[in-house]
Amino acid sequence: MPNVTFQTTGQSASAQDGEMLRQVTQSNNWDIPYACENGICGTCIVKATQGKENLSEMEEQERQTLQALGADDGEHRLACQCKVKGDVTIQQ
Repeated sequence: MPNVTFQTTGQSASAQDGEMLRQVTQSNNWDIPYACENGICGTCIVKATQGKENLSEMEEQERQTLQALGADDGEHRLACQCKVKGDVTIQQ
């Protein structure tokens, strides 16, 4: 099982392979805001500080939103849009 660590608090949680990052953060009550949950608003932006390669490929909607936010650097992701495929550390 992949492990997700929330660097902001130091908390870690196990995730099912392919589980949405949003589900992991919400079920563990991590302080990440969500609004539309469709990859449009950008409120759930996180930075993958380790293991970014263990998140699913970015789809077009997420790419466009990150571009609009000026965060299309390959390290930022929208927690509502990516799936966990291996160990990853995120921060808000």
